[in-house]
Amino acid sequence: MVSDWSHQHLVFSAPQSIWHAWQLQREPRYWHQWSRQNEWALRSANLHLLSDDDHRDDDRGRDRGNDRDDDHDRDHGRGTRGPKDSLRRDWGVSLGNLGTVGAGQAPAKFGFDVSTASCTADYVAFTTSLVGSSSAPSIVAFDELYSTQGGAGGLCGASGPSVEWSYNTNPTGDTTGTTLTSAAVSLDGTKVAFVESRTNANGGAILHILNWKPGGEGTIAAPGAPQTILAAGQNWTTNCPAGNSCISNIILSGAQPDTNSAPFVDYSSDVIYVGDNNGVLHKITGGFLGAPAEVVTGGWPLTVHAASVLTGPVFETTSRNIFVGDSSGQLSFVRELGSTVGACASGSPPCLGSVNAPLGGSLVDSPIVDSSTGRVLVVDGTDTNNGSAYQFDTGLTAGSKVTVNIGGSGAGSNLYSGAFDDAYFSVGPGSGHLYTCGKDSANTDRPAIYQLTFTSSGMLNTSPGTPLKNLVSANGAACSPVTEFLNGATDRIFFSVTNFSNPPAIILGGNATGCSPGLLIAPGGCVMSIALGGTWPPTATTNGIPASGGSSGIVVDNVGGSAQESSLYYTYLSNSATNFTCNGATAVGCAVKVTQSGLI
Repeated sequence: MVSDWSHQHLVFSAPQSIWHAWQLQREPRYWHQWSRQNEWALRSANLHLLSDDDHRDDDRGRDRGNDRDDDHDRDHGRGTRGPKDSLRRDWGVSLGNLGTVGAGQAPAKFGFDVSTASCTADYVAFTTSLVGSSSAPSIVAFDELYSTQGGAGGLCGASGPSVEWSYNTNPTGDTTGTTLTSAAVSLDGTKVAFVESRTNANGGAILHILNWKPGGEGTIAAPGAPQTILAAGQNWTTNCPAGNSCISNIILSGAQPDTNSAPFVDYSSDVIYVGDNNGVLHKITGGFLGAPAEVVTGGWPLTVHAASVLTGPVFETTSRNIFVGDSSGQLSFVRELGSTVGACASGSPPCLGSVNAPLGGSLVDSPIVDSSTGRVLVVDGTDTNNGSAYQFDTGLTAGSKVTVNIGGSGAGSNLYSGAFDDAYFSVGPGSGHLYTCGKDSANTDRPAIYQLTFTSSGMLNTSPGTPLKNLVSANGAACSPVTEFLNGATDRIFFSVTNFSNPPAIILGGNATGCSPGLLIAPGGCVMSIALGGTWPPTATTNGIPASGGSSGIVVDNVGGSAQESSLYYTYLSNSATNFTCNGATAVGCAVKVTQSGLI
């Protein structure tokens, strides 16, 4: 089970036919989404089937079936519990000075078995935004996730998590490169792909593909260096010795930085797509399973929109089109080989699509593509309305455009994509909603949560409805991307409000719950949740917990048999401070795990 940034941008509403469902099964993210929706049932079924000889060693040669895991799986999975009404921080771990995944970016979670939490095989990987060095990691992962801190406890019986692995992946002599975007994880969890950004003068961006060492390597203060470096054209099977950490470093052609485009993996073809800051889209073949190499012939790399910073691309399996936004406010698509939708601006696939959507403002987050309905949705955070959601078909035809205003007036902070509720997926778009953080129409730059609706065919309705407002009482606070998760019978969304105001203070409004206004002095910030299903808008958010400077994007964990199994992962956006400590430490970046509210 993989859960990274891409799983919130390629989604699947209820298939419209058996044939359609068969088509969608070719995309692993379809199964990931289905498993998350049905995880409680899968977990319950697994508990009935458990026997002592059911446990196997995992691919990394570690025993995930130890007695401690087995006992907790049995003991905690069968019980029923009443709802808990608060977000609780299980642990916080220092990422070093200024270490953070970053605004709009997210950690990547790997779970070995969808129906059983493992203390040794499950991990969460965080990029750090730091210059990799002998004392600062480029990327780090933690295991023993299901634990408490300040004393051994939780499912894993540990005091906080352990560093599974930590690496400085900057090549020798590279003293400027930083990891600014989200990572992507291989299906078996043994590899991660992420981008190191450097200026043009320093050589441009590098796509790193890391095969981390089984059993772990490195610490936060002393990260390891990969033992084996794959040369151009070398493959993983014959050139990465068993038991070693190995890395493939692919310097993207054109020598441009990449500050906003996370890598997207087409698992079925073992292809990785990533953009750069000059509007160019790159294609890497053999990413996780073969011989990683950038394609530099046959139309690749492909200029999407020159001199523009690209978002992360989203490859959609059915149309075989790639959708990407950029800093000029333009939504574009690229026709990959086998594309069945749209026309080429010139030539034949791979090619730039013949139409694009110049929306104005700036697109800072990747589009959301519903592969079931064939529709693309993007949020423009700084257009003339200071925030709009736009929807198109997968050919970006003008007649398919739907616009919904979710903004205030004047310039404001960035807006990110939203998240669908469970009804959208399990019942159909006409019964579901998209929740996104826009702006209060009565205020220039104050966040508000909107509930957008759809027709039965998945077309966005033009009325934004009444949002949940009065979350903050001062301008300048942005939202993180919204994350949704169904835990048992309760569906929830999670998001943070950040603190970018001047002077640096944020005051919660009357509709915010869980973060005391008295605590929210500099650097401010609060992670909040809303339980869905009641009248919209609710009277207030459901819960909250302080987060220094706000949070990065949020990824969710399992449906839990124990409290520690159902959690959120994110980083602070600024260093820890008084009232926002990281396990008691201040002046450090912080990776955080918070138990979901209302656990079953």
